Amino acid sequence: MLEILLAILAGLLVGTIFGLVPGLHPNTIILLIPFIAQLSLPPFVIIAFVVALGISNTFVDFIPSMLLGAPEAGNELAVTPAHRMLLQGNGYDAVKLAVIGGLGAIILVLALLPAIVFSIPRIYELSLPFTYALLIFIVLVMILHEKTNRKKSTALLCFFLAGLTGLSLQYMPIDRNIVLFPVLSGLFGVSALMFSKKGTKVPARRKQIHVTGRQQRRSILFGSAGGIVSGLLPGVGSSELATLASADKNEKSFLMTLGAITISNTLLSIMALWLIGKSRSGIASALEQLVQIGFNETVFIAAIALAVAAISSLITLKLAKKSLGIIENIDYSKISKAIIAFIILMTVVFSGIYGLLLLGTCTALGIFAGLAGIRRGVLMGVLILPTIIFYLPF
Repeated sequence: MLEILLAILAGLLVGTIFGLVPGLHPNTIILLIPFIAQLSLPPFVIIAFVVALGISNTFVDFIPSMLLGAPEAGNELAVTPAHRMLLQGNGYDAVKLAVIGGLGAIILVLALLPAIVFSIPRIYELSLPFTYALLIFIVLVMILHEKTNRKKSTALLCFFLAGLTGLSLQYMPIDRNIVLFPVLSGLFGVSALMFSKKGTKVPARRKQIHVTGRQQRRSILFGSAGGIVSGLLPGVGSSELATLASADKNEKSFLMTLGAITISNTLLSIMALWLIGKSRSGIASALEQLVQIGFNETVFIAAIALAVAAISSLITLKLAKKSLGIIENIDYSKISKAIIAFIILMTVVFSGIYGLLLLGTCTALGIFAGLAGIRRGVLMGVLILPTIIFYLPF
C-alpha cells in the first residue's frame, strides 16, 4: 500500500512538472520504459505511477495551454477562446471552467463504467470498417461551420495543406513521440502568439464568471461523450470535438466541454487497452509495454484516476492563480516573445533542424488561417488526413 501511495505522489509530481513546462508531454514517458522495466516494480505500482502522471498532467496542462499559448495535443483550440478571456481579465476562470468540466467528466464516466464496459467493445467492432467515413463526416461538419463560401474554400485548403504536412511526418528523422511538439506549437501556439501587440497587459481579475447548473451538466455530458469518442476514434483530438460537442455556443460552455473531453479522453485511452485491446495514447502505449491490463487492473485504474483527478484539480487552480499573479505584472507581448523563444529552443534541442523546419512551416500555416479568419480546427488535418488514408478500404 505504501509503495502505491509513493507511486501516486511521484506520478503527481512528474505530471505537474510536465504540465507546467511547454513541450514536456506525458507521452515522453515512453523514453523511460527501459529504466522503469529494470526496477522490477509490482504491476499495480507501475499503473499507479503512470495513471497519476497522465491524469495530473492533463489537468495542469490547462495552464500553459490557456494562459501561455503553447498547447499539447488535445488542447490546441483552447488558445483562442481562453486568450480572449485572459485579456478580458478572466484567465483564472478559463482554467477553472476546464477543471470543472474535467472533474465532472471523470465522475460521470466512472459512474457509467459498467455500461461502457458492456457497450464500447461492441460499438467499436461495428464502427471499425467505417472509421474513415466518420472522420470525413467530422471534417465536413467543421468546414461547413464556416459562414461564407470563401471561408469554406479556405478552410478546405488549410485542411489539405495541414494533412500533407502530416503525411510528410513519417519521412522525418524525428522521434514519433516528439514530432508533434513543433507541429502543434506552430499551428496553434506560435502562430497565435505572433498576433500579440506590444504593450498588451493582462488585466487583473474582474467579476467572477457565473455558469448555470444547466450549462455545467450539458457541457459535462456532451464533453464526456466526446471524450469517449476521441479516446477510441484515431486521429480525432479533444479540441475539434469540443467545437462540435459544445452544447451552448459560447466560450464558457466550450471550455467546460473541452475540459470534459480532454480528461475523459485521457482516461478512456488508457482503459481502451482492455476494452478494445488498442493503445490510443503514448501513456497507454507505455503502460501496455510494462504491464498486462485486465479487468482488475481497469478497476484499479478507475480508482486511481478519481483520486488523482480530485487532487490535480486543486493543484491546477492553485498554480493558475499564482501564474496569473506573475503574468498580470508583465507586458504580455514580452511573455509571448519569451514563449516563442522557448518553443524554438525546445524544438532545436529535441528535434533539430527538421523540427525547426516543421515549426516554421506550421507557424506560417497557422498565421494564414488566422488572417483568413477561419476556425483553426481544420488544421487538425495534420492528424486526421493521414488517419483517413490509413483506414480507407482500398
